Amino acid sequence: MINIYLESKSNKTPEYVFVRTLLSHIGVSPELFSIIPINGKDSLHKAKNLFVQNTLEGGINLIIFDADTPDNNGGHAVRRLEIENTLAQLGIESDIFLFPNNQDDGDFESLLEELALKDRHQAFFGCFNDYEMCLGNDYVHPNRKGKLHAYITSMKMSGMKRRNIGSGEWLFDNPDYWNLDAEYLLPLKQFLLSRF
Repeated sequence: MINIYLESKSNKTPEYVFVRTLLSHIGVSPELFSIIPINGKDSLHKAKNLFVQNTLEGGINLIIFDADTPDNNGGHAVRRLEIENTLAQLGIESDIFLFPNNQDDGDFESLLEELALKDRHQAFFGCFNDYEMCLGNDYVHPNRKGKLHAYITSMKMSGMKRRNIGSGEWLFDNPDYWNLDAEYLLPLKQFLLSRF
């Protein structure tokens, strides 16, 4: 079994749903993997027994976390070293991929910004940029997650699909909203496919 550990807090987050959707998109059967949310990078130690048990059973452990940026005490090199040191201290093994592309600073939302169909939805992105400019310095601007949430919730869809957005179901498999064949996704796809 391949265990994929995410920073997300539950299976009802866009990160969880995205990884599950991407694995399906690249043809990986759900029986071959388990996605395990661990609720933050600082909770890695709480999953130690899962790592150890999976390794003993001949499984593979994969960590997919945010690289973050220097603004939040991260960045690709810093976060990778931090995770590697934690793994060494815990005596566990795992391959590591850091959003957005396993080399740059950023996070899951940085990746999603690259996958959103900006050309098709120019009206949304143009209006959102105007909105941010209009706010000026008098208001707090939405973060990337807020912007992407606004993006997906602004789309016309059935009531059932709209209700599921709060459970992380951001319709990643819908090519009208997201490009899962984008070149920017190649590092993550290669990382995953090379383990299956």
